[in-house]
Amino acid sequence: MECSEVCKSLCAYVDGELNSDKIPDIEKHLNDCPVCRQELNFQKGIKNLLHKRIYYKSAPITLKQRIKFELERAEEYRESGIQALDLVRWGTHVAQLYKSKSDLLETMIPYVYQGLEDNELCICVTSDMTEEEVTETLISSIPDIRSYIQKGQLQIFSYEDWYLIKGCFDGQCSLSCGLKKYQEAINNGYSGLRITGNLSWLDSSEWKSFMEYENYMDEVVKDQKILIICAYKESDFTKNNVTDVINTHKYVISKEDEFWRLMKHS
Repeated sequence: MECSEVCKSLCAYVDGELNSDKIPDIEKHLNDCPVCRQELNFQKGIKNLLHKRIYYKSAPITLKQRIKFELERAEEYRESGIQALDLVRWGTHVAQLYKSKSDLLETMIPYVYQGLEDNELCICVTSDMTEEEVTETLISSIPDIRSYIQKGQLQIFSYEDWYLIKGCFDGQCSLSCGLKKYQEAINNGYSGLRITGNLSWLDSSEWKSFMEYENYMDEVVKDQKILIICAYKESDFTKNNVTDVINTHKYVISKEDEFWRLMKHS
């Protein structure tokens, strides 16, 4: 072996990581070459010095326990499909503040697509767009979307058929509708339920009861395999309304300077 080839392998040799078939040739060369032996001794010295200088500290037991706990419940986390949200736990209830239909679709499409890819039953409740508009947009944006619709994995409802089943808003009725869909998801072998609901239909007469419903829904879904995004168009609501939305959701995403931002409400 040439000295240049041996020198390239010395680090792996010292660390015990060299392929066993190369070791005899390396050691024969080292036995015959004082220059390479000197380089070997130098590398051994550096390694010994590093071992003496490196300070090892054990992680606190509480940190180890926390890491173990999070690893054990890794299956509780889902890909949201939305960069600002990233991974979220089952039972997460998110508010989205948006300014235009393009903003709405910018998050709805990847959110729905990720759910379909992850074997979740996906529900879209429309208001700012018609059912036909949402369907056509998803067909043009998501591969094989028609097959998901045909087998019932993607279901699209108007707000009248979800929130106003009795002709006016009834929180218990809407909640019951959602829980029935959750049971349908589990019974049909889906991983869980993913919902996006648009609230452009909501007016001041229903506002208080709907905020109570939002608060209650937080408690109901937190231990279930359900993800929910409630989409509010900012121009449809007052500043006080927006404050209410923020206060009734643990997570809020909104667009600022062309980027989606995540706000966590304690």
